[in-house]
Amino acid sequence: MTQHYPRSTGKSMNAIDFQHLLEKLNACTEARDWARGKSLVEVWQQCERGDWLLWLCARMAGEVGWPTRNDVTLAACDCAETALRYVKPGEDRPRLAIECARRLVAGLATREEAYAAPAAALATAHAAAPAAALAAAHAANAKKKALKQCADLVRKRLPMPLAEEEGTSV
Repeated sequence: MTQHYPRSTGKSMNAIDFQHLLEKLNACTEARDWARGKSLVEVWQQCERGDWLLWLCARMAGEVGWPTRNDVTLAACDCAETALRYVKPGEDRPRLAIECARRLVAGLATREEAYAAPAAALATAHAAAPAAALAAAHAANAKKKALKQCADLVRKRLPMPLAEEEGTSV
């Protein structure tokens, strides 16, 4: 079923159409259950899971009315930067990976940097994981707070997705 959602009239996906989109994209059951009965607008405004918002935008990147892959990358960088405080002093790979991703989006990274970026990004996750786990052990709400912070960063960086013109399907 193809629906049309013109930006000019402010029309967005209703709850049923949005649920169909999540199913089509193979969203996780938890996300689909949380979003059930909510329109795209409601989800975008209420979701406190930055990872879910990034996932949705990444899956729809390049579609008319949705953020570009570069926009999604920059939003992911904003979120990743919040974890840098958990990286042990002297471990620069996580910060360098984020900086490289930003340079890639700007077209300023070298080919060598671009090839090294995935390894550096993996190092980011490994370097931050123990400290993040320790922080989570000290504060039961640490994960929830971090996801909400990332959701706010995603909404700040990315406009709410909508189709831009009449006759455009999402």
